[in-house]
Amino acid sequence: MTSTAGGITFSVGSVVGVMAGSLIGSMLRGLFRWEACEDPRELGRQVGGAALMGIGGVVAMGCSVGQGVTGFATLAWSGPVTLVAIATGAVVGLNQLIAGYQPE
Repeated sequence: MTSTAGGITFSVGSVVGVMAGSLIGSMLRGLFRWEACEDPRELGRQVGGAALMGIGGVVAMGCSVGQGVTGFATLAWSGPVTLVAIATGAVVGLNQLIAGYQPE
């Protein structure tokens, strides 16, 4: 098998540069601080949300927002389905975040 890694490219350098620049800038201004979750429920929400976003990206075969937008442009059936799923997930997530999760 051949390697798909082509070395350091502009995109890799851009990510590393943004992270290094933000770290240096925040330290120079005295604004750098470590943050942690307030309670285990918040950590669970964040990890669960990250997992769901990863699963959604795989199911949508790439960036879900891009899949929805380009799906509409090419008149594919997956475009509207993806955008409806994104909107539904956002509404459900915001309702749980604002009202709090109330198990029945």
